[in-house]
Amino acid sequence: MKKIVALACVVLGSFSVVQAASVEQYVMAVEKINENYKKDTRNFFVTLDPMQRGFSAAQQEKFCGIVAQYAQDLYAAADKNRSALDPKYANLTKQDVNQQVLSAKEMQMLKQYNVQCTLN
Repeated sequence: MKKIVALACVVLGSFSVVQAASVEQYVMAVEKINENYKKDTRNFFVTLDPMQRGFSAAQQEKFCGIVAQYAQDLYAAADKNRSALDPKYANLTKQDVNQQVLSAKEMQMLKQYNVQCTLN
């Protein structure tokens, strides 16, 4: 996720003014998406009992909903600004974004608590 933001920042310097505006919009969109995700997950985690060792079915559904929205928002931002992205990233599919989200360190840490989300 941070890679996408970093890439967008690097790409910013190599485009025309019109494309730079799109890259700038993309970076701002990703930053806002990340802020919302952090806020949503923080709000979710404070509702949990610190002693619990896993999520209930309802908690997993809620958490995975937050993760799914995050992935969807990241993909939508990339899709909207696709023409301004580096060609290597302009072809990102929804599955690519989902894979990046699910392979993030935070998601890997939750596997030990049997928390696994499926993104479509």
